Amino acid sequence: MEGELEEAKQKLHKAKLEQQASELVRRQKEGEIDELRRQLARYQTQQLQARKNEEYQALSHEILVVTGEIEREEDNVLLLLEKADILQANVKREEQKAEQAEKEIQGKKKELADKESRLALLLAETESERERKKIRVDPALFGQYQRLVHGRRENAVVSVVHGSCGGCHMKLTRHTLLRVEVATEIAFCENCGRILFAIP
Repeated sequence: MEGELEEAKQKLHKAKLEQQASELVRRQKEGEIDELRRQLARYQTQQLQARKNEEYQALSHEILVVTGEIEREEDNVLLLLEKADILQANVKREEQKAEQAEKEIQGKKKELADKESRLALLLAETESERERKKIRVDPALFGQYQRLVHGRRENAVVSVVHGSCGGCHMKLTRHTLLRVEVATEIAFCENCGRILFAIP
């Protein structure tokens, strides 16, 4: 989810950069249009002051050229304004996506934090219960159990399954099976040493 949020932020950043770049180009074009208009005004003033027909015609030609450039640049600005609307909508869309991703991740973090708190409380209660029950267990038996737990066993206590150890899956002797069934004393697997119990 954090990866999705980061991706959404990057897309938003990219959309904003595109919008800024387009805005910069538009302002440059508007500046160029202003300069062309000043140039047009100078040509028009010079044309009014022209005394020779050739000079008047030359200035008329320049005025036509500059007027054409102004029209082209104004068309470009209109296109950039249309693009700006599209880019603005894109930025808004990416902002909404980023906000939604942020809300979702905050909600998930809160949910996980609550779950962690509940599990920590449950673990503390379970460990406390374990400590209370431990004092009723024979210390030698508990020591053997601890060795099994720390001896890289998945489970120190396993059930008997079809006459075999539920841990190592080796067949148990008749004597061991009888001890498990009677349950008057703790029975151990002769192969792996796990504590055995029978499923009723």
